[in-house]
Amino acid sequence: MSDESGFDPDVATWKQLADRLRQAIRSGRLAPGQRVPTELSLTQEYQLSRLTVRRALQQLRSEGLIVVVQSRGTFVRGERERTTVTVGKGDQVQARMPDPEERRRYALHEGEPVIVVTRTNGNVEAYGAHSVTVVGA
Repeated sequence: MSDESGFDPDVATWKQLADRLRQAIRSGRLAPGQRVPTELSLTQEYQLSRLTVRRALQQLRSEGLIVVVQSRGTFVRGERERTTVTVGKGDQVQARMPDPEERRRYALHEGEPVIVVTRTNGNVEAYGAHSVTVVGA
């Protein structure tokens, strides 16, 4: 059951707003590079508190779907050029959250995991999860 605002009272409102914005991004209604509505406009449109809107936007930032550009606003993250990495028999692939040094070294967005490939010869490679496709040989 939902109330007059269209939000289900049994589910955290910030989660529902994040779901709506995520769907808008995935469907293309909010395209890569497009400005995300401001906190104020979302607050007014959905009649929500600023804290609720901020929490929803923070969730989307942590998922790597949106980025904040200082003094310009919040935008849908654009697609990066993808790298295809081929792994062979015995190679190991691990996905995990990076430490701050890795985030800087690999230019990862907030909330973006790092993909670490350890080759059978001991060489280690690392990639941002949003810019790599891993395939088997």
